[in-house]
Amino acid sequence: MSEEAAHPTHLDDVLKKHPSAPYPDIYYEPGKSSHGLLYDPFKSIVIPRPNGWIGTTSVDGQDNLAPFSQFTNVAFDSPTILFIGHGSYYKNQRKDSVANARETGEFLREKMNESAMETGEDEFPLAKVTKSPSRIVRPTRVAESPIHYECKTWSVIQAPGNSCIGCSDIVIGRVVAVHIKGEVITGNGLIDVLKARLLARLGYHQYTSIESVFEMVVPLMPDDTIGAAVLGGDKAKVSEEMAKRKKTWFGTVFKGA
Repeated sequence: MSEEAAHPTHLDDVLKKHPSAPYPDIYYEPGKSSHGLLYDPFKSIVIPRPNGWIGTTSVDGQDNLAPFSQFTNVAFDSPTILFIGHGSYYKNQRKDSVANARETGEFLREKMNESAMETGEDEFPLAKVTKSPSRIVRPTRVAESPIHYECKTWSVIQAPGNSCIGCSDIVIGRVVAVHIKGEVITGNGLIDVLKARLLARLGYHQYTSIESVFEMVVPLMPDDTIGAAVLGGDKAKVSEEMAKRKKTWFGTVFKGA
């Protein structure tokens, strides 16, 4: 029996072969073979993805606000983040947010619990949110957002794709200022993610928000007295340990060592 016959990739073949259990285990090679599903599963696998506003201002002063879910931290010393903008089928060009961040060297990343559209116009009234001035960068903040990152663009890298929307601009930015509303900070100085109810993107047209939290200390090597502090964000403990160890990283002495 051929490999294709043994592992059908077309939906009709799957349904005929497994009438009581329509979908067996699936193996496919993107761009070479079909997954056999009605909807592409790829973006529903890497989830949840933090959903948030990217705020920019064009060179001619036009405010722009758009939701992005391709986002993550890059580093914490110094704080660095990235967002990814896919090409626009609608405009047949890169996203306005990407173009503005590249041309002006600034952008905002803001937590959100709403959605918006990218029009090229001022989206603040369309999204029914309030403008609030930033401290360092020019783009305008969303007053209703509980957390804001003011960022300076460090680099824009394009990952080529097979189509316009497949071409992805990876925008990396240094965080130069952070705003956190006091109402989402707990009594012991942690971010209260349950109260913030931050929005996250799933696949398809699905979203979620954080409704439960559990704590787990990751197992480390017996003599690793710094790893837990790094993971937990305990900056004082990290500095203390590095001063005691006088460690170096890639030949560069840590600050305080």
